[in-house]
Amino acid sequence: MLEKRVFNINGKFPNKSKKYILYCMESSQRIDYNYALLYSIELADKYIKPLVVIFNITDRYKHSNQRYYRFMIEGILKLRGLFKDLGIKFVINRGTFLEGCLKFSKDAVTVVTETNYLKTQKRWREEAAKLVDVSFFEVESEVVVPVRLVSNKQEPYAMTIRPKIFSLLESFLEDVEIRQPRVKADSLDFESWELDSPDDYLNSLNIDKSVPTVDGFNGGTYEAERRLIEFIEKKLHRYKELRSDPTVDYQSNLSPYLHFGQISPVEIVKTILNNYPLEDENVKSFFNELIVWRELARNFCFYNPLYNQYEGIPYWAKQTLEDHKKDPRERIYSLEELESGKTHDPYWNAAQRELLKSGKMHNYMRMYWAKKLLELTPDPKTAFDIACYMNDKYEIDGRDPNGYAGISWCFGTHDRPWKERKIFGKIRYMSESGLKKKFNINLYLLKWLKD
Repeated sequence: MLEKRVFNINGKFPNKSKKYILYCMESSQRIDYNYALLYSIELADKYIKPLVVIFNITDRYKHSNQRYYRFMIEGILKLRGLFKDLGIKFVINRGTFLEGCLKFSKDAVTVVTETNYLKTQKRWREEAAKLVDVSFFEVESEVVVPVRLVSNKQEPYAMTIRPKIFSLLESFLEDVEIRQPRVKADSLDFESWELDSPDDYLNSLNIDKSVPTVDGFNGGTYEAERRLIEFIEKKLHRYKELRSDPTVDYQSNLSPYLHFGQISPVEIVKTILNNYPLEDENVKSFFNELIVWRELARNFCFYNPLYNQYEGIPYWAKQTLEDHKKDPRERIYSLEELESGKTHDPYWNAAQRELLKSGKMHNYMRMYWAKKLLELTPDPKTAFDIACYMNDKYEIDGRDPNGYAGISWCFGTHDRPWKERKIFGKIRYMSESGLKKKFNINLYLLKWLKD
């Protein structure tokens, strides 16, 4: 079913007289279960050409900081030897995606990249596709079932997209074998930005050094696969029961690796099904998150260009929030106070401290945190904008469809109207008393507010 993942987005044709196949790696930063790489190898064999893979590193990116750049670069540097073993030329290019595509496409038979669902990255691809002289292929490599095949519109709810995904699921769980291309690229000579360590790259980039790196996550496919095995062996058997409890660690913690494409969701699904039956309630619960909600988020971003803006939430949600826009708040905080986690709400503060210290926030607290901003800021648009700002700046897995869809869900997207109340209107409410009823939430406070 590889061909179902592939889309020629400029309608142009390959130029067989050129020297190599070019794969511009961006969102699939791995080798295993990389469908864009697999398609590139097939093209290399078809045209009897070597394969060149480039990865572009630039500091001209919103919220560029050392926290997520370190994680990304750690993973990228581990690919160099693997590509060499495959006879594929791997080049790290200092520059933007567009600059790299145009520079290296001059001698390319055709260009391949992965689909990205965010508007900035979609624009990069559209501009590159227009400017290159040869065919430009996108491959949906970061989902189990291609978003374009599941639906041609924004789906309103998980329940509407779930049957569409599962009706196609089995046919997209095929095994993937990444093999050496017939023609090795050893003789090709390119200038690659080669430094010895992640620190060397970070020191060379003009990025925000005020956001510290974190100790809990190391980048790379090996680390992602290690975490997957640990999750299957130690956590999955109680996932449905404990996944929402922020006082225990029963989440997979794979979201940073999925965000940077250091592991494929298909590999995760297949590995789990090698150990558990699909009928297992814990597997169903995890697949609902990994497949249904994750791919609903990509559907949302692909079809709604306002996915990271207050204006992009449903009409009913915006209307009810505007109706309660002037409701009095107990106290309104500045951005600086919010960033520092200095509000009157200890649970919100703990969630913010978790984000600052670990680079990730427990998903249940992430919902509470985003919704609570409606009460801590002067109006719903400010609340939405601050949620996106801090998501993009501090989350290792931020700047991702999951994050934007999650924030938007907190403001009514993919949800329904609930009982009307002050400030929230008909938006689903989450409260401190709810945290206390569900969990021994003081354990969470002790962990993240102990200093």
